[in-house]
Amino acid sequence: MKNEDIYDVLSSYDLLQPVLTFLRHNENRTYRVDDASGGTYLLRIHQPVKDGMVGLQHTYDGLLGELKMLEHLAAWSGVSAQKPVCNHDGELITVFVDNGVQLNCSLLTWLEGRDLNKEDLSDHEVVRKLGHQLGELHSFFRKYPGNDMEKRPSQGVSHNNQMVKSIHKGLERGLFTSEDVSIIEQTIELINSRLEEKGKTDDTWGLIHGDLGMGNVIMSPEGEMSFIDFGFFGTGYYLLDVAMGTQMIPANHRDIFLESYYGDSGMNTDDRMLIEGFMLVAIIGYYAFQIDNESVHAWMRERMPRLCTNYCIPFLAGESIFYIA
Repeated sequence: MKNEDIYDVLSSYDLLQPVLTFLRHNENRTYRVDDASGGTYLLRIHQPVKDGMVGLQHTYDGLLGELKMLEHLAAWSGVSAQKPVCNHDGELITVFVDNGVQLNCSLLTWLEGRDLNKEDLSDHEVVRKLGHQLGELHSFFRKYPGNDMEKRPSQGVSHNNQMVKSIHKGLERGLFTSEDVSIIEQTIELINSRLEEKGKTDDTWGLIHGDLGMGNVIMSPEGEMSFIDFGFFGTGYYLLDVAMGTQMIPANHRDIFLESYYGDSGMNTDDRMLIEGFMLVAIIGYYAFQIDNESVHAWMRERMPRLCTNYCIPFLAGESIFYIA
């Protein structure tokens, strides 16, 4: 895709002499856009780097569900968020055809700041703030109507089973051993059995971010935190987000994060065990999502035995993995 094509997309918006800066190409192509009036934006071309990464979030209806949610989130006082920008036709999505392929494009306001990092999370107050912010995000999700969520990703038992199928592709390609894949299967079976026993209630299941990590949390110059990249926003267990947040944090600060997230309501007695399961789901989910991305195959081949030995086998034996870094 040429730069002149991208400037054609930008001509659909009320921008003054926009200047592009390429950011990255992973699940989407992303660009920083600066215009002569002083505005700064994030342009997303919703075309993943590998065809195997395509999902509901890239479809027109799926993307529209994310953007409508972001409109409401940006207007809500609990957290700061990027706001979608409408094009000249008043639409949240601009459709562009590149070599016969229809691409969906969206423009968001820019959040000034930098990615959260490990040094930040060595500070107790930052950890508390992160737990509180996640609680605020989930409070918003519980109030948001969330219509047409069948057009968005859903991360539950069926999704976990699909991850196992993707891991089997790694076995076929020589990335993983049959022993390690068997351990992954047993791990997901145990997690799914606990989720089916827990069930889906208003307290356990709803709308989630679905892809929390340090790269998806922005720290402003004033020290405020904002969540970005809602590509996997959809239905799921709230504790998946909690587990992803937990994994960012040094083991000795994880209790602080949970205390801040739960607040006065306190944590249910079985939540810790479920969080540990979701920590593994998050890791295995990354492997499954990247299974067609050759650039990380060497990393996955090296890390899979460590995942099974240090995390999955103790988990299957009933040992706690919550404090393992």
